[in-house]
Order: sequence, then structure tokens, then C-alpha cells
Amino acid sequence: MKKIITLILVAGWVLTSYSQEVIQLEETTLNFEPTGEIVFEDYSNGIVRVRENYQRQFQSNAIAFIHENFDLNRFRKESGNDDGDIYLTVSSSNGHLKAIYNKNNELVKTFQRFNDVPLPADVRNQVYASYAGWTLTKDRYIAYGEGSNIDSEKYIVFLERGNEREKIKVIPSRSSISGVASIEKY
Repeated sequence: MKKIITLILVAGWVLTSYSQEVIQLEETTLNFEPTGEIVFEDYSNGIVRVRENYQRQFQSNAIAFIHENFDLNRFRKESGNDDGDIYLTVSSSNGHLKAIYNKNNELVKTFQRFNDVPLPADVRNQVYASYAGWTLTKDRYIAYGEGSNIDSEKYIVFLERGNEREKIKVIPSRSSISGVASIEKY
């Protein structure tokens, strides 16, 4: 009986290994073209207006958006600031990014502030677990850093439950040891 069961198992493995065949797919090519459009408005004051091709394109990663779509040399040439620091403000309908570039076109500092940014899923779940029965009405995202890094970020979240209102500060954790985020009243 053991030999028959062993023979059936071996035959099953052999037959399943022969039943899988490799399918060759054709080669594909992917092209990337910047999709955002930056419209220059006030060169002397360093104010730039962003026209997004899809909703929240700029705020999803503002620093990367500027690196991919903004021509700093052209801005320098048209503003007449060829060898000094550049203070740049890029705005969209939901917020803005302020950036400082040095004379070597290197990003020195950034500050971001956006309204009604979707919270990351794990942070949102922690807020809903801590404030069960509350409704998130609006929020604000604030971040700053040096270079292309974000050194500090926080969400100011406005909650409502009936006639009660709460305003909390949520700071996403940079390490998994301390949890997802710290939540405190603001």
C-alpha cells in the first residue's frame, strides 16, 4: 500500500512538472515624458505656478516634481540671477513648496505645506483606531528638510464627532521600533 501511494505521489509530481510550459513574451519599451507643466509668472520674486495634468501630481512628491520638470538654468537666465542663491516658491491649488538653491544649482533647503493630503494608510488606520467614531474633516501636511531629504514632517488633522471638534498633530515614525506615528493634541 505504501508503494502504491508513493508511486501515485511521484507520478503526480512528474506529470505536473511536464504540464507547465514557458511562454515567450514580446519585448516592450517604456517611455517617460514629464507630464506636469510649469508656467512662470514672476521671475523677479521667484514665484512659479504649477499646472498639473492629474490631481495631486505636484503634492505627491513635490521635490521630485521640481527636479523632473523645472529648468533652473532657464530661470536663472530670465531672472538675471546668474551667481547668487535662488529663493523659489512653487504653488499649486492645494499648497506650496519653498526651495533655496545655492549658486551651484544645488538644492539647499525645502519647506512644503499642503492642504487635504491623504494620510498614508498605516497612519490613517492608527488615527482611526485612536479616535474611533470621529470623522476626519480636513488636514494639513507640513514638511521641511535639507537638500532633497525630508528631515521633519507632520500632519495637522481636524476631527469632528457631533458638536465636538479636535485638532491633533500626527508625526509619522521614521523607524518601525517606535510604531507607525505619534499622535498628540495640538
